[in-house]
Amino acid sequence: EAKRALQKAMDNYRPSVLGERSLTGDEVCDYLHISSRTLQTLRDTRQIPYTVISGRVLLYLEAGIRETLYKNYRPGEDLF
Repeated sequence: EAKRALQKAMDNYRPSVLGERSLTGDEVCDYLHISSRTLQTLRDTRQIPYTVISGRVLLYLEAGIRETLYKNYRPGEDLF
């Protein structure tokens, strides 16, 4: 039981980058409620910042995601 918990913690461990929390692609998709294809399009069009590690692992800094959301925020229209 302890070994399993330790292995799960090691599998989910991601060191912070410059003190910032990093997210995986799956976490970003869940967070933004988008598909992995939409996330790919956001990367391709340079609308969302990301980091490539070892040519394969993609990480997204949470602050970069938040900044992109704030920059693109548009208030909804008043319906009443």
